[in-house]
Amino acid sequence: MDLLGCVYANNQVGMFLWAKIPDTFENAYQLADRLLYETNLFITPGGIFGSGGDQYLRISLCSPVTDFEEALERIHLSELKV
Repeated sequence: MDLLGCVYANNQVGMFLWAKIPDTFENAYQLADRLLYETNLFITPGGIFGSGGDQYLRISLCSPVTDFEEALERIHLSELKV
């Protein structure tokens, strides 16, 4: 989320992390689509849970660390990082 310029609370607990997207994107669907097509990563746009989530992304924290490392590398190599 840091590489994407998203803002989130460090004290979130549970299986998911919610992060507000940068204002440079119209909504989280736009950012999620770019991630999918430019990095082959799927991150859930919060809008699928209701319109209150339109400016948020949600990621699951239930994957192996190696999956997160791979995702970071893909984002780092893309044009999406801040």
